[in-house]
Amino acid sequence: MVGGSKNSQMPLTSFQKDVLAVIAGNRSEDSHFAGGLVLNAAEDSPRFSHDFDIFHELAEQVAGSSNLDVSSLKRAGFQVTLQSGNWDEPCSFRKAVVSKGADKVEIDWAADSAFRFFPIERDPVLGWRLHLFDMATNKALALAARSVTRDYIDIVELHKIYPLPAIIWAACGKDPGYSPMLLLEMMRRFARIHPDKISAIQARQIDQVALKIAWTDMHVYAEEEMTQLADTQPDMPIGVAFVDANGKPGWIGTDPTLKIHHPSIRGCLPTLHLDDEEQI
Repeated sequence: MVGGSKNSQMPLTSFQKDVLAVIAGNRSEDSHFAGGLVLNAAEDSPRFSHDFDIFHELAEQVAGSSNLDVSSLKRAGFQVTLQSGNWDEPCSFRKAVVSKGADKVEIDWAADSAFRFFPIERDPVLGWRLHLFDMATNKALALAARSVTRDYIDIVELHKIYPLPAIIWAACGKDPGYSPMLLLEMMRRFARIHPDKISAIQARQIDQVALKIAWTDMHVYAEEEMTQLADTQPDMPIGVAFVDANGKPGWIGTDPTLKIHHPSIRGCLPTLHLDDEEQI
C-alpha cells in the first residue's frame, strides 16, 4: 500500500507528510530527493508515490545519510525495518520500510551520477530535490529501459511542463549511447499501462484511453519536431537542453531564441552574456 489515509490535499498521504517532516531537514545538496516524488509531491499529481528516493553523489555519503534518517525516524516514533543493502558497512545502496500502524513507505538511499543540467534546488516540502527537468530526463531514460506504469503516467505529465522532444534531446546527454530517435523508439516499446498496477497508484481516476491518446500525440509530435531539427540544423549538438533568458527549458524547434545549455558535473545555472547573447 502507499501508506497513510488519503486526504483532500493529495497526492501525498498524511503519513507520507509526517515522514517527510522528519527527514526533510536532513537533506542537502549532497543528499537530496529524486525520482517520481519530485513530480508527484504536487497536490494535483495524478498518482501517489510508493517510495522515496534519496540520491547522493558519492557512495560514502549513503551510509551517513541513511543512518541519520533512520535515527531521526525512530526518535519520532516510527518503526524502521532495514532491508536491501549492507547496513553494517558503507555501501552505494540501502533500503528501509518506515511504518506506523498499517501505514508504510519505502525509502531508498543510493549513489547516483552528479552529471546533470541544473543544480539541486531547495524545496519547502522536500528540503532539497533534483531539478524537475533533470528528473524528466531521468524518467525518459527509465521508460526506455523498463515497462512500468508509473513511468508512463509521469512522462505524460512532464510533457505538460517541458515538451517531450526537449526532454528526449537533452536525455541523450546523460546516456551518449542513445540518439534522440533511438531513445524515442525505446520509450515507445515500453510505454504501456498495466491494469493491475494503475489502481494502486492513482490519486485520482485516470482515463486510460485519454492517457493513451495523449501519449500517442506526444510521441508523434516529438518525432516530427526532432526530425525537423536534425534536417534543418544538422550541426545542432545532441544531449543539450534549450533554455530561455531565465534558464527555463523549452524546445528550440518552436522557440528559436532559446540558447544551448550543456550538462555538467553538479549542473549549473545558464548565464546570458549580454554582449553576444551566447548561452553557456
